[in-house]
Amino acid sequence: TRANVREITASPESVADTHEGVSGVPADALRIPVSVYAIAKDLGLPYENIRRRVKKLLDAGVCVTVDGGLVVPGATVVRQSNLDLIRETQIATENFVAEAGRFGISAAEHYQPPTPGLPRQVIRLAMNYFLDATCRSAKGLDLDVVAILVLRAINMGNITHVTHDPVLAVTYGGMEHAPPEEARRPVSVYSIGRFLQLPYETARRTVARLESRGLVRKDANGLTVPLEVVSRPEVMSGMLQLVALTETFLADLARAGMAYRPNPAPG
Repeated sequence: TRANVREITASPESVADTHEGVSGVPADALRIPVSVYAIAKDLGLPYENIRRRVKKLLDAGVCVTVDGGLVVPGATVVRQSNLDLIRETQIATENFVAEAGRFGISAAEHYQPPTPGLPRQVIRLAMNYFLDATCRSAKGLDLDVVAILVLRAINMGNITHVTHDPVLAVTYGGMEHAPPEEARRPVSVYSIGRFLQLPYETARRTVARLESRGLVRKDANGLTVPLEVVSRPEVMSGMLQLVALTETFLADLARAGMAYRPNPAPG
């Protein structure tokens, strides 16, 4: 989807040629096809792996094949299920912005009044943020995107109780003060697979690869990302890149009309 509309949506101007007159949805003739090879290269996954997944999308009618490659057509974008997803993404992003603001991370200085196209702007910005953050992290650790998502899910499971505790969140808020081993709560392969909606065997094989790299430790209690891994230079560097990417994301959202403003001015 991003490859199809990247050049069209790079401009802040409204899309003139739309799909069935729906604001913000470019006509199919404007969409730029993308190849399976290009998608596999971007995601760092084997070609055959992506080809199988694309076939499922084709069979489900989510995307179509045209001259030059693959396109997610306007008909998919305006499906009710996708419109519901856009709304859910906007709510999740609003929560993300609010939580970041409560931790003192705000881009309110970039705020501009929202336009009617805010929901679609938000989902495109969120999609870009997710893809960029995932792919950069994967490349930084020489992993594929599935492995980096599993690694993140394990780490998140280990420390979720910390991030939701006001006292612990402050205690371990700095990059140099990561939660110690005794504060980390192990998680199971089953819970990770269920959270990421991966088949159990896929999750198990991915965890095994992460174990072989020394990125995950497995014992009788479950899976943890050891403190030693979190403090590795390449991981710390990736965290700093993610911080910068997040700041850019929040600033772009603010310019689109979404920012943390505890006491916004009238109007």
